[in-house]
Amino acid sequence: MPVQIARACVPYTPFKKKLEESRVALVTTAGVYAEGMEPFTDNDLSFRMIPQGVEPASLKVVPGHYDPASAEADINCVFPVERLAELLSAGKIGKIADYHVSMGLATALRKLKEETSWEIADKVARMRPDVVILTGG
Repeated sequence: MPVQIARACVPYTPFKKKLEESRVALVTTAGVYAEGMEPFTDNDLSFRMIPQGVEPASLKVVPGHYDPASAEADINCVFPVERLAELLSAGKIGKIADYHVSMGLATALRKLKEETSWEIADKVARMRPDVVILTGG
């Protein structure tokens, strides 16, 4: 069955599931990518699908729109993959999505709003998370 994405703004969606039974995904605008992936460039409207279980030491950030020193010292401050794994191990969350989504700095706001954001929303919806943690740089 195809996933339908409503193009209306939903400012609040009540959370009715137990967190301990929920699938969690990360979405970030911090410019995170894994070794072997193409780094983001200036005004890059693309995004990266980062697999769950990626080695945190292989994650990089693109400098440019924020000081990446903290993220380079501990990627979890912008992309908390290790914290999610700890929550899963402790039984605080039910599952972690198979992929997480990352994008970098984009100033072409109309195209971002009208195209890229819907592509990202479609990818996230297909992963069927119950919770999405949004982070940025």
